Amino acid sequence: MGRASDKLTMVLLGGAAALAYVFHEILQESVDRWITGKLAGLGGLFADVTERAVSLSLTTALAIIIVASLYRRIRNEFEGDLAERLRPKLSCAFDMKDADCVQSTTIRTGPGRMTSFRLKISADRIGSVEGCRGRLVAIRRGHESVLDGERLVLPFIPSNAADATAKRIDAGVAELLEFLQISDRNTIDVPTVARSNAVSVKTLFLQPGDYTFLIILSSPESATTVQPVLHWTGDYKTTTVSL
Repeated sequence: MGRASDKLTMVLLGGAAALAYVFHEILQESVDRWITGKLAGLGGLFADVTERAVSLSLTTALAIIIVASLYRRIRNEFEGDLAERLRPKLSCAFDMKDADCVQSTTIRTGPGRMTSFRLKISADRIGSVEGCRGRLVAIRRGHESVLDGERLVLPFIPSNAADATAKRIDAGVAELLEFLQISDRNTIDVPTVARSNAVSVKTLFLQPGDYTFLIILSSPESATTVQPVLHWTGDYKTTTVSL
């Protein structure tokens, strides 16, 4: 099977030939009349050959100019599209109905049943994005800042894996970044890998309200910001998260 570039070359050559024929049919009479007037004194055979040569050359040149312009336009668009697809980018998704994003487990030695909330992180490019990391830098309740100035590292699942804080994300395979936990006792926590002793995350959610998490997803080549919102009612059964 030929490459796409080979097929494009064949299409362009075929288009050039077709345009040359069309232009020849359209311009033949006008060109022949003009050439005949210029070469009337040089003899019938020479004038006829010259008419055909000039007409064919002119129509072919017009076809080549048009096709070359189209080729440059298509090539520039292809190069721009390829460069955009190769640029390392991260995309994020979340859905309360997605079992990957919302998962409940029973903690034998802990608070009972724990619900984990996870962002689905994808590589929006050709190939892979290396060394991806998620950091929680701020939390707001409405317009009020309840956490700021931190760089709390969030774990990719599984959190005990060696690459939990520097995940390779392959195109077409989403990875899960855990950013929130709510127990059936209505306690809220953020499962950070490490945190400052001055930060007690559990005390940030004592009041019901809409809490916006500012999370930075980064790799050595790119970064993006996501802002999931916790709609905390005070009851884990009626609490939701949106993105």
